[in-house]
Amino acid sequence: MDIKKAAQEIVQQAIEWRHTIHRNPELANEEYETAALVEKVLTEAGIEVTRYENSTAVLGVLTGGKPGKTIALRADMDALPITEQADVPYRSQNEGVMHACGHDIHTAVLMGAATVLARYRSEVPGTVKFLFQPAEEVPPGGAKDMVANGVLKNPDAEYVFGLHVTVTKPVGCIETRGGYSHANTDGCTITVRGKGAHGAYPHNGVDAVQVGGHIIVGLHSIVSRTVDPIDSGVVTVGSMHAGTVNNIIAETAEMKLTVRTLLPDTREKLKKRIIEVAEHTALAHGATAEVDYWYGYPSVYNSDVAVNIVKNTAQTLLSEDQIYHRDQPGMGGEDFAYFAQEIPGSFFYLGAKTEGDDAPAHNPRFNPSDDSIVTGIEMMVGVVFHASK
Repeated sequence: MDIKKAAQEIVQQAIEWRHTIHRNPELANEEYETAALVEKVLTEAGIEVTRYENSTAVLGVLTGGKPGKTIALRADMDALPITEQADVPYRSQNEGVMHACGHDIHTAVLMGAATVLARYRSEVPGTVKFLFQPAEEVPPGGAKDMVANGVLKNPDAEYVFGLHVTVTKPVGCIETRGGYSHANTDGCTITVRGKGAHGAYPHNGVDAVQVGGHIIVGLHSIVSRTVDPIDSGVVTVGSMHAGTVNNIIAETAEMKLTVRTLLPDTREKLKKRIIEVAEHTALAHGATAEVDYWYGYPSVYNSDVAVNIVKNTAQTLLSEDQIYHRDQPGMGGEDFAYFAQEIPGSFFYLGAKTEGDDAPAHNPRFNPSDDSIVTGIEMMVGVVFHASK
C-alpha cells in the first residue's frame, strides 16, 4: 500500500471535515454534532460503530484483510470556552467556544486515517480500533469512561497511539518522547479558619490572612526540599481569597493549588507534605486548615516499544530532518494517560506551525495549519502497518 498516495486521496476531504468541526465547536461532553459527523463518516466507510449511553464517545472497529495485531488510535473532540480571535474563513460560529487546542485537527486526521484504512481494508493487518474521545479538557475527562466501557477489549488492543498538534514545529514534522511526557495533574483547596476581630485590635483575633501567608511560604519550599533535584514537581498557589474590608481581621482564607508531578511516589509525597505544611502551620498560629485534595489525570508514560513503532513509521514516511525527539517531559496534563496505563502507548506531536502566527494552544488566536493534516493521516495509517511487523 502506498500510504502517502492514499493520504493525498483523502486529505482535501479531511480538511473540509476540520473546517466543519472548527465552525461548530462543542464543549466537553457536549460534542453531539461532532460525534454524529464521526459516526456518519465511519459508517459510510463500512466501519463498525459503537455508541455509548449518556456519552458522546464513538468507537469504530475495522477488521483488516491480513493477519496482524489489534491497534487502537485515539483522537479527542472537545473545544474550549474561549472566544475566537483567529482571522480564518472557518471561524467559530458558536460564540464563546472555539477549538483552541487542535482537537478539530486530531478528529479530522483520525477520520481521514479511518477512511483510508477502510478503502484498503484487504491490505490492512489485524484489527484497528478508532477511539473518538470526548472531554479531554475537563477532568475527570472522557478517556477513563471509555476504558471502563471496554473500548480496548474484545478484541484486546495491543498498542494505542495518539497525536497532538504543536505550533512549535514546522508542518510535515513529528516529535516523539519516550518515558514520561505529561504530568500528574492534581490540585487542592486549603481553607484556613482563624478568628475574626476588629482590625484595630488584632490581639483579639486569629488572622487567617497572616496564617495563609505563612502556609504559602511553606508550600513554595516543598519542592526544593522534598523532591529529588533530578525529578520534577510543581506546587502553585493559583488563587487566594480572604477578607472583606480593610479594618476587619479575616476569619477565613481559601487557597487553590495545582500540583504537578511525574512519578507516582513523588505524587504521593507531595500530597502528604502539602497536608502537613497546611495543617501544622495553621496550628502553630492558633488556626486550623482543612485540605481538600483531589487527583487529576495521571502522568502519560510512553512505552519504548510503542515509541519505536512511531519512529520507524516516521523514518519510512518522512525525511530525517522532519523527525524530532523531545528531550524533556512537559508538566501539562493529558488523559491519553488512561489508555496508556492499560496497554503500551505512544503520544506524539504533529508539526502545525502557521507562518507569521505563533499563538500557542488555549489562546484565542490559536491557528494550527491545515497542511499538517496529511502528515497526521500518513502517521496514523503507518503505525497500523508497522505495529504488526
